[in-house]
Amino acid sequence: MALTTAYYAAPQAPDDARRLFEAAFASVALGGDISLPIRASRGYGSSLVLAREWGMHDLENRLVTAIEASYEPTWDTLSGEFTWGLGLGEEHPRGQYNAFLAAAEAAGPGRWERLSAAPLERQPQVVGVDFPNVALRVAEWRNGSLHLELDVRDEDPASRTTFRIVGAEPRVWEMTGIDGATLEHTAHSVIVRVPKVSGELTFTRGSY
Repeated sequence: MALTTAYYAAPQAPDDARRLFEAAFASVALGGDISLPIRASRGYGSSLVLAREWGMHDLENRLVTAIEASYEPTWDTLSGEFTWGLGLGEEHPRGQYNAFLAAAEAAGPGRWERLSAAPLERQPQVVGVDFPNVALRVAEWRNGSLHLELDVRDEDPASRTTFRIVGAEPRVWEMTGIDGATLEHTAHSVIVRVPKVSGELTFTRGSY
């Protein structure tokens, strides 16, 4: 329970949360080899969030190995859904446990604390992606540029897929990455048309 308590406390009182976390994982033997299989628990997912939050790379690697070996990571190729079965044999994946594991996939140094440090900065959003035929493995802002990584189920360079970036201020955007991708600027969004291939796109604010 202390592992998960540390998760909730981390963005509010990071120093105290880290002391609690380190005491907790030492008491349950996460400081050494992790015995497999691990049981279904919120604690392993929340611990992976915090290991990535605080750059505890050795613990991160051991948790990833244990989770991969024990928690049945599964792609549903029909729906495009990724879940963890957790060895529970249930008809539907356990929601709360999956939520912690999904949070761990999005975790990184300082990200959990930043969510509570200040209101989220409003940024343009990507909408209208043809999921599950097209998925975004990465969609994040880095130094003022939007970086996308497209993962296309059935690649067909002769065909195109379309999505929009909404909330973008009315200016010219510059795009690099997949050959043949095009932009159309409108008053309220940027329309992106791209060949149906997997690859990376970067959007940078240009001149007005």
